[in-house]
Amino acid sequence: MNIIFTVLFAVPIGFLVKERGIAILTFLALDAILFTFQTLSVLLNWLGPTQGMAGNAFGPKPSGFPAAFSQSELTAYGLLNLLVLVVGVGLVVLGSYLARRHAGRRTAVSVA
Repeated sequence: MNIIFTVLFAVPIGFLVKERGIAILTFLALDAILFTFQTLSVLLNWLGPTQGMAGNAFGPKPSGFPAAFSQSELTAYGLLNLLVLVVGVGLVVLGSYLARRHAGRRTAVSVA
């Protein structure tokens, strides 16, 4: 879910928001909301009766409280989402660079 958001919206956010810092904060704020929803969705699928596609989000379905989970799968989930976040910020910076380049080219054409 947040991979799709990152691929579709990171560059346009960087391109459309004038200040790079504000663009990055906008991306991070929107991604934080989406990441929370994604995490809740994965957790509920893991705890729910159908258990999603394969039945294992963080290990076997819990049978009691506190839930036993696979630490390695939880760590992998966190690291993968951190990587997606870093790539997203990079794409926002790329969009900002493209916007500045486009504005510079437009200014150069209007001066000539």
